Amino acid sequence: MSKQDKTRELRLALGSFPTGVTVVTCLDSDNKPLGFTANSFTSVSLDPKLISICIDKSSFNIDSFSIVRHFAVSVLSEEQQAISTTFATPNKDRFKNIDWDSKNTGSPVITGSVAWFDCNTEQVINAGDHLILVGQVVAFDSSPKTPLMYLRGNYVNLGLEQKMRLAMENENTITVVGALIEWQKKVLLLKDKMSGELYFPSASRLGHVDDVLSLLGVLKKLNISINEHYLFSVFERPEDKTSLIYYRAQVKEVSIESQDDFYDFDTIPFDQLSDEASRIMLKRYIKERKLNAFGIFVGKESEGKIEAISTTNQNL
Repeated sequence: MSKQDKTRELRLALGSFPTGVTVVTCLDSDNKPLGFTANSFTSVSLDPKLISICIDKSSFNIDSFSIVRHFAVSVLSEEQQAISTTFATPNKDRFKNIDWDSKNTGSPVITGSVAWFDCNTEQVINAGDHLILVGQVVAFDSSPKTPLMYLRGNYVNLGLEQKMRLAMENENTITVVGALIEWQKKVLLLKDKMSGELYFPSASRLGHVDDVLSLLGVLKKLNISINEHYLFSVFERPEDKTSLIYYRAQVKEVSIESQDDFYDFDTIPFDQLSDEASRIMLKRYIKERKLNAFGIFVGKESEGKIEAISTTNQNL
């Protein structure tokens, strides 16, 4: 295994630890606000009040943060995923259209964050390809909002996940739970023997692998095992008020019998898909997969919005 492959494997292993998402900010020598997205935020000590944050040495903010006397950490909420993306991309004007104010040290604090910590720099520690900033907390605050979570290169919307699970458990709600399963840049599509139409595997609930009527049970019958899955689309079918919940997942291996049910992205017969919503959803998946930036579509079958955006970057 090459050094690059080992580094990638280590990143994947470290990504198995779920974290919150923060924006770390300061003022540069010209009193201009600077900031970056990071999930390497840690409580160090309660007495004295110390926290730490890591910044990649390749960041274009590194020169300012390596000598900064003060900095602030804002813990983002689920509603602030777009802010996370803004501060994770190489944009020199990251504060454009961002609401913020300052507290004791003057460092920017993101408005509406779950919690914030205003700090004096206690230490700057050289640690491999990162610098560790240790800050002494001089002011802080928090709220009961749901924090933005990050796991294995994806944002996890805890509030929306909980709502979907409650919908599945509600006997008065008609629910269809489906999945877009990817293997080697191919997607799983099942074929109706009567009509010849293609469709995604689905069931009335997410369930368990031992529940043959659940989605995970259906996948088990197809000899497909998914270790992790993320929300991809949540919408309502207006004519019968059915709630449709679709997850996305990637698998590394599939059985020989199942391989013929996977269609290469470039050769998918979209005209054979069972409905227009499936066609739109699959085209969106392929587009976002190429960008490695996934969202969660929420709304009705014909209209809605993408609420969550995930992207891999150097700090997260």
